[in-house]
Amino acid sequence: MSITYPAGHVLLRSLTKNYPVISHGKGIELFDQDGKRYLDACGGALVVTLGHGNEELVQGIAQQLSRVAYVNGMQFTSRIMEECADNLAKKAAPLGLDRVALLSSGSEAVEAAIKFARQLCVDRGEPKRTKLITRTPGYHGNTLYALSASGRPHYKKLYGPLLSEVLTVSCPYGYRNPVKDYESQGTDHYIAELEQLLQKEGGDTIFAFIFETISGSSTGAWAPPQDYFQRVSDLCKKHGILMIADEVLCGSGRSGKFFASEHFGLKPDILVLGKGLNSGYMPVSALLVQQKDLDTMKRSSGYFMHAQTYLQAPCMAAAALAALTYIDRNNTLTSGASAASALQQQLRRKIAEHPLVGSVTGTGWLAGVELVKNKETKAPFARAEKVAERFVAHAQDTGIIFWPNVGQANGTDGDLFMIGPPINSSTAVVEELTHRTLQALDSFAV
Repeated sequence: MSITYPAGHVLLRSLTKNYPVISHGKGIELFDQDGKRYLDACGGALVVTLGHGNEELVQGIAQQLSRVAYVNGMQFTSRIMEECADNLAKKAAPLGLDRVALLSSGSEAVEAAIKFARQLCVDRGEPKRTKLITRTPGYHGNTLYALSASGRPHYKKLYGPLLSEVLTVSCPYGYRNPVKDYESQGTDHYIAELEQLLQKEGGDTIFAFIFETISGSSTGAWAPPQDYFQRVSDLCKKHGILMIADEVLCGSGRSGKFFASEHFGLKPDILVLGKGLNSGYMPVSALLVQQKDLDTMKRSSGYFMHAQTYLQAPCMAAAALAALTYIDRNNTLTSGASAASALQQQLRRKIAEHPLVGSVTGTGWLAGVELVKNKETKAPFARAEKVAERFVAHAQDTGIIFWPNVGQANGTDGDLFMIGPPINSSTAVVEELTHRTLQALDSFAV
């Protein structure tokens, strides 16, 4: 059974695609109503970190729902919200973050983080800080200011008149960059660009710099050179600019550590989580900030001037706490380290040599594969060929699910797909995933 527009009454995102109807899932597997099995190699939009049909998560949420699902965060807190915040604050203590708000999507968390940063500057007596720096290519969400901060030029074709102006610098992207050695020379290149922007705009007019700690689908999981964030941090501190780490995709264990910031010794002023924080069981995101900054707000405004309907809702706290408890109880990050390493090694050994593949990169349970027309010149396919979309559709027909993205090569051209199995996957799952990825590439007709 499948649905194609105009059948049914759902507002389908694609009006030309054929949608199989999913019946159920277990672990990394999904099954449609015709009984077809799919290997969910990307957890939807890199969301499902603890597998489908995880009974421990289901029970944790159900127990809270039987007590109370919703209270307004402007009126009450709840025991489960306090426990969830305690757990996250303990994990984030080495980063210097100790206060937590829960919201219901990554976009909402990003909006809240940007508003928090701006208000903090005003409450500090610096109202002229009105500008935000972001990186391109990048992605921070689909609400309007989060979309404004998302460095994807093709969005502006539709929504340009609605978006806010932001400042941009280049996102570290090791496959296409102007230096010979990305790891040893890349930081100098990107920092020089940031310094030029600060000199041009005036560092004292900028309130925050937002970035994906490890890039998601915008570049295909490229991490920056190891010393990049130390240099960025030094510049931001010099100019009084707040650092917002967007770990909606790369956080919550996806990178192999709970926070991707841990890979770089990064201590952001503000951090946001989502996706893996709930593993797809209920919409949940998180905003993490520092108590000292809330103390500043208390002395000035008296409160954080932001609220949303599901702020701190017990049902969301239950989903996040169930995921956090599962990771803690099963020691998931440590026990899964060898399988995560096997994933990266096998993709680089078996997939990177394929004639269609220009680059394979990633960290932990996150990987990106860039498809190119010419491996030697790195020439991308023309956007009109829609290679990423066609490959992912072909792979789904063969029974394996990937997440596509486009435009990373020059803002228009460029095709890649993302891989992100559950972080509790076994080496056997890694082997099957790699084998079936290679099969899908071999059988794809460009």
